Amino acid sequence: MAELTPMKRQYNEIKEQHRDCLLFFRLGDFYEMFDEDAKLASRELDLTLTTRDRNIADPEERTPMCGVPYHSAEAYIARLIARGYKVAICEQTEDPALAKGLVSREVIRIITPGTVTDSSMLEEGRSNYLCAVCLEGGRGGAAFCDVSTGEFCCAGFAADAVSHIVNELGRFSPREAILSFGAEGESAIVDFLTKKLDAMVEGGAERFEFVAASARLCRQFGFADVDESGLGDAPAAVCAAGALLGYIAETQKCDMSHIDRLDVFFGGRFMELDWTTRRNLELTESLRSGEKRGSLLWVLDKTKTPMGGRLLRSWVERPLLSAVAIGRRLTAVDELYRDNVGRGELIAALREIGDMQRLVGRTVYGTAGGRDLRALALCCAALPRLIELCAPYRSLELREIGAMDPLADVFRRIDEAICDEPPFSVREGGILRPGYSEEVDRLRDVRDNGARLVAELEARERERTGIKKAQGGL
Repeated sequence: MAELTPMKRQYNEIKEQHRDCLLFFRLGDFYEMFDEDAKLASRELDLTLTTRDRNIADPEERTPMCGVPYHSAEAYIARLIARGYKVAICEQTEDPALAKGLVSREVIRIITPGTVTDSSMLEEGRSNYLCAVCLEGGRGGAAFCDVSTGEFCCAGFAADAVSHIVNELGRFSPREAILSFGAEGESAIVDFLTKKLDAMVEGGAERFEFVAASARLCRQFGFADVDESGLGDAPAAVCAAGALLGYIAETQKCDMSHIDRLDVFFGGRFMELDWTTRRNLELTESLRSGEKRGSLLWVLDKTKTPMGGRLLRSWVERPLLSAVAIGRRLTAVDELYRDNVGRGELIAALREIGDMQRLVGRTVYGTAGGRDLRALALCCAALPRLIELCAPYRSLELREIGAMDPLADVFRRIDEAICDEPPFSVREGGILRPGYSEEVDRLRDVRDNGARLVAELEARERERTGIKKAQGGL
């Protein structure tokens, strides 16, 4: 058997740590895959399977490999995620020009069906939930997070836990689920996730340990203790929430500060509907085609932003039970209904606002490009008008919008740094405005005016040395 090269040994070590993922291993301008990953990727992505070991006579000893250009990898990753695979992105963590020997590499992010943040992999008007389910001693808990927006909610159940959890799963329709040991052994939960929702399911009992889970929960949301979170009497919900936070930290490997609000679902807040009832009522998709068209949501949805579309969907999927909460919502609707002029101005203002939630999410995770940042700045620029229009209304729901932060500082920082029309890729350069960075301006000058700079250097050296012209010979 041929001796492994240092690079292949490095690959094998990293792959061993991520055996459940397809490893996208950065080599220059490509993400390469080897061995079984290469065979699977070539089959799923219609890529040509090749090898680096052409000098080895025995084909059986050659290493299969295939790759995709890193600047267009998103489309390939999206296809793999849609088919239920997990992808680990392994990047070079030092400059190859400065490295002594083998370039250091490490996995910077794991992309799974429940943790995608790229717009190409997400449905604009629908949340993309990742969930954790804990079932232990007759008690149950479930936690849900849309990683792309930072929405995080959980619920605990002391009686008839399995039935309640299945109903919650039907309400949120997660694309991926992490299960405790007890939940893994409950066929009703596993079958519902895999057969009804077509969700990716995996275990991870160690993530659900109560002490570690409660510590993660309190640390993430700034609680002094579990009682302050509102989950003091729901240990299974604490375990589910902590396990979910732990899984997100493991896969995203970056700042999670935009997940800053815990929404605890308690009895009597929302109407609980079972899966069959939801389907027969055709709340968000028609019974015949499974599409939005023909459903109640399709009739109601006249929203102007992706955020509004997701919010309306959540209202339809989680009908309120509290008379006070229903009254607050109806008061705001009635006030807008009676004000045709104001409503029209609000519609015009909302058309200027993009998907701020997901733009912020990509910024936090470090996957936002220049165009994403410019889009976020434009969203911020539209907020003062929205605030101005909502401020005069009397309903509490609209007054809260009128009192929100206009994010003028965010707009200013982005506008000072990012040019008006940034390129699609960071590789193209030209994202930063001239004058924002002295070092970037200097490097641009070197790139664009190299001949002039060489001539100026030559003139300075002639003056310093007293040599009037180049001397012939040696």
